[in-house]
Amino acid sequence: MHRNRHHAAASAARPDTRRIIRLAGSLLLLAGLAWLADADAASGLCQEGRCGSTTSDATAAPDRGTLDFAATRRLSATGATGRRGELSSQEFFSFSGVGAIVCTVNGEQRMATAFLVGAFDIGVTVAHTFEGPDGTVAPENCIYTSTDSLGQIRERIPVISIKSQWAAEAGAAGHAAKDFAVIRLSEPSNYAQRTMPMGKFSGAAVSVLMIGFRSDMESDPMKSKSRGTVYERKVNGLSLASLEGFTHDIDARGIAAGSPVIDERTGVIIGIHTVPSRPSAGVVRNTMITMNDWLEQTLRTEMQAGDEKGANSNL
Repeated sequence: MHRNRHHAAASAARPDTRRIIRLAGSLLLLAGLAWLADADAASGLCQEGRCGSTTSDATAAPDRGTLDFAATRRLSATGATGRRGELSSQEFFSFSGVGAIVCTVNGEQRMATAFLVGAFDIGVTVAHTFEGPDGTVAPENCIYTSTDSLGQIRERIPVISIKSQWAAEAGAAGHAAKDFAVIRLSEPSNYAQRTMPMGKFSGAAVSVLMIGFRSDMESDPMKSKSRGTVYERKVNGLSLASLEGFTHDIDARGIAAGSPVIDERTGVIIGIHTVPSRPSAGVVRNTMITMNDWLEQTLRTEMQAGDEKGANSNL
């Protein structure tokens, strides 16, 4: 069964059914997380234990429960799209779980792209968005929002919890490889039709898509996609896992940090776009950071908390 929020029967039964599905799904997710540390990008962290997969059959009808990358690849092969462009109608559905976090600090706005993982009220983004001159930005100063294919705001959901690795772990602040934050919303997103599958990156070079909002969302509220390559990071055949992140050549000009970087073959998020706060040799490079132990454990904890809350509300 695939999630389709436009189905009338599903809508009528949504309150109880959704709790049951979410509880069952999260149990599967937690079981999957036990071996995720050894998994590659094909092992996704996703809602109800189901990760979208890509079909290679160009004639197959798109499944509304999966990420449809076949159309994107066909357009690329024929030169109909460049390295950067607008999303198709199907892609807006597939990436409806990608939104933005907007925070107000001292009368000024700052924003980052965010994406929903595991549940419709849990999101992942970058930690530096919540770091202000006077300390960490309070959750009540932030909202989660998303726009439709016309650039219209579809929802504004208050953020009630922010867990930042920079704030939680001694010595982590300022390190791009630890620029992670997990947020919880006051209520589930109703606009998102699916959460985003996230897995561990194998480290091998791969063709990717990046989906995100521009840093100046007020002037350009449209989601955009960019295509490129994430490069492997090895010396003498050994992986250098201690480096800040993986270099990519995606056109990220003006795109807010926090945007998911997606393996084009599998539809699984393998990393997050950010910009190192400590440029190498004075050069700022596009950087993709990948899931670490802190992010995995924090997502596990948040999903467990959500399931326990849902179970208690049924008592």
